[in-house]
Amino acid sequence: MKNSFSILKFWLFAVTAIVLMWCGCVSAVETSLNMIVGNASAPKMFLNADGNPEGYFVTLAKEVGRRAGYKVEVISVPWARGLQMAERGEGVICSLSMLPEREKIFKYSAPVVVDPVLIVTMKNRNLTASSLADLKGLVVGINRGSRYGPKFTKELSLVQVDEDNNGLSRIRKLVLGRIDAAIMPGGLAAVKLNAQAAKVDLNELTIQKTPIALDKNYFAIAKSRSDANQVIDRLNSAMAAMVADGSMNQILTLWGVQNEVAENH
Repeated sequence: MKNSFSILKFWLFAVTAIVLMWCGCVSAVETSLNMIVGNASAPKMFLNADGNPEGYFVTLAKEVGRRAGYKVEVISVPWARGLQMAERGEGVICSLSMLPEREKIFKYSAPVVVDPVLIVTMKNRNLTASSLADLKGLVVGINRGSRYGPKFTKELSLVQVDEDNNGLSRIRKLVLGRIDAAIMPGGLAAVKLNAQAAKVDLNELTIQKTPIALDKNYFAIAKSRSDANQVIDRLNSAMAAMVADGSMNQILTLWGVQNEVAENH
């Protein structure tokens, strides 16, 4: 009887030890997090010559996710598809603008950066515009699925919308006369990069003085996910630390962009 009791104690100890070891292993594993980015908006997020995602928002997504304690997987797809993936809860959508209809679907982070969205026209057209209303009746090229605030969305019905997947295509269509104006997120750096890629002289273009939007960009995750609040809280904490130590600005400077780091961290 005594021996049976000793054997029972041994097995109880062994099973307890195994369970504790298993729990320790599980807790030590990093939680994976998909960060969904667009693939054709240089210098914000694009595919390089090797087909790998690059850009300042890609770099921000990796570092913010890492500091938040996640094992980050960057998924680079056309913007409209990425938005659909995020709506289904497949990851965090990066560089999302805030709209009332989107707030019903997504839990937003604190703002990350402020993105100047520019209107570009041909110099020989002598057009002046600071809004879609100023381009009423004209053909305007925009990125498929992109909306830059309620005013922009409301005024879309005033113009003939030509959607595409990248700024390079937009600049080429502008020069060929297929569109009258190109809406270019990413500020001056984006216009320069895409004009260079299209072999277009910047002197042929007019970059309208007033941005059509100073668009705050966010991380966002579907509210349908049970971990939505936790993910956003962790990303916000990581961003606050990066603003405090200057690394957020360093990343933007490294990419040669003049976007402002958003406040409210």
